[in-house]
Amino acid sequence: MEMVGNSKRAVTSADFKRAVHFVEEDVSEDATFDGLLFAAQAVGEAGTKRRLTTRIAQLRCRSGCGLRWWLPCAPVSEVTKIEWLDTGTWQAPPLDGVWLGQSFDEPQLVLPSGFWVGVSDGADIRITAELGHAAAPKPLTQAIILIAADWYEAGINPEKAQETQVSFGARALMKQARYGRPCEWAAG
Repeated sequence: MEMVGNSKRAVTSADFKRAVHFVEEDVSEDATFDGLLFAAQAVGEAGTKRRLTTRIAQLRCRSGCGLRWWLPCAPVSEVTKIEWLDTGTWQAPPLDGVWLGQSFDEPQLVLPSGFWVGVSDGADIRITAELGHAAAPKPLTQAIILIAADWYEAGINPEKAQETQVSFGARALMKQARYGRPCEWAAG
């Protein structure tokens, strides 16, 4: 998955300082908090397969034999383009009859019969979509705060942090919201 636009943060430094009882006016650690929060959000998004803020992304897959494709993350608010690679050139058919089903829980792209005519099996497919929550769910923002606070207290460098360095509480919050893709392709 390739992100096209910049990701907004689900938790700001000010939100973090309020939650962990830092003096909001003290900005001396804001750069540190920003780095921790950015890394913690990445861990949260990877661990849940949910995008916590809205952004445009390009998703890649190979053409299958189906007319229903489950997206690899949730939520998805809109699919704006579907393209396939044909002899070195990206082809973008009109999206007539294409629709997005269950966009919040199990986002799936439903294609009309005949959509893949002229596309070879296994062709490289690129889908441009708007992903993410308009407002990050409270349990997931709490998980980000817990992760960042733990890393800050332990002096862990967020660039070297791993998912294994996430507390039980944060893991439990993330597990409740985890998106599980039921399958990749289906006939229709």
